[in-house]
Amino acid sequence: MNSRRQFIQQLLGLTSLVSLSACGHAARPAPNKTGVVLDPLFFEHTLKDHPESALRLTAIDQALQDAQLWSRLTPVKARKATQQELLWAHTPSYIKEIQQLSEAGTAFYDENQDTYLTPASYEAACMAAGGAIALNLAVYDRQVDNGYALLRPPGHHALADKAMGFCLFNSDVIAARALQKYRGVKRVAIVDLDVHHGNGTQDLTIDDPSIMAVSVHQHPYWPMTGGAEHQGSGEAFGTNLNCPLGALAGDKTYLRVMNEIIIPKLQAFKPEHIIVFAGYDGHWQDPLAQHLLTVDGYNQLVSQLKETAQNLCGGRISLSLGGGYNLEALAPCALGSFEVLLGLTPSKDPLGKGRLPEKDFSEHLAQLKRFQGVS
Repeated sequence: MNSRRQFIQQLLGLTSLVSLSACGHAARPAPNKTGVVLDPLFFEHTLKDHPESALRLTAIDQALQDAQLWSRLTPVKARKATQQELLWAHTPSYIKEIQQLSEAGTAFYDENQDTYLTPASYEAACMAAGGAIALNLAVYDRQVDNGYALLRPPGHHALADKAMGFCLFNSDVIAARALQKYRGVKRVAIVDLDVHHGNGTQDLTIDDPSIMAVSVHQHPYWPMTGGAEHQGSGEAFGTNLNCPLGALAGDKTYLRVMNEIIIPKLQAFKPEHIIVFAGYDGHWQDPLAQHLLTVDGYNQLVSQLKETAQNLCGGRISLSLGGGYNLEALAPCALGSFEVLLGLTPSKDPLGKGRLPEKDFSEHLAQLKRFQGVS
């Protein structure tokens, strides 16, 4: 039983291709127990020809089937976030606005025709936030060793009172606060690998010393935020870490940033749990940015974060799906992350390196290290 369909049919007698998270049953035992959240609603929030569509999940699903990985994963049941949980990140008027716009039918939230809503979007966004909560609690409680939430719509651009950048509710921040409120966790780190700055995550945690928001991203670039000078406010100074990189940054630069800046800052913060916003739009094939990461590069980044979580917080780490808009690149990147979480040797990078040479960022990284107080 190698595919998701066969796996579900064997365990549950189900026939739907998108019903994995409708059960709370565990998969057959595996050496490393990796949880996965996926719900049918994540496929229903979609718009034809939009870069952030359900085709992204379909591509990842196919890659997992082809690699025969569904049978190794442990389903974690998603559920919708409550209104109180949404209020941990968003204003009451904004939550109501998203619900009303969704119920009104398919439309764009903004004049730029960037972020869309459909009749399923509000429910999907609530399920995404609740799914993030469910997975992170399961990881923290050691029901699974680690996990990946295949969430849509994404969340890292969502502000307290505004949708933007394809994002509606900030699921990662809501999940971090669920860990704090439901489990008494004192320090949570959110590490954002998306090529676009996680401005929503930064804004929602900028004055919260209990949540470290880390972002490595292309800059200056949309949303034109994420300068290194934003380090947190008041008692939270030092818990916001931005690592902005110009165009043509690739594996070498990202890995240096991870080893020389991000990991030392995480070691100083001592998180009890790490959440990774797993954006793959820094891949050299992605149409929405100009970074040069490879599948192998992402595998190494996730591996280093997994090892860091093992050293700092007993291996408590989860991933949530971020960007990645070239399906041929997105699928192997996500597959590699699952393989790393499972403790497997990642599959061979089917795409290799792009034609453009990576720029040398040595001087920039030296300045960034000095600015961030990293020796």
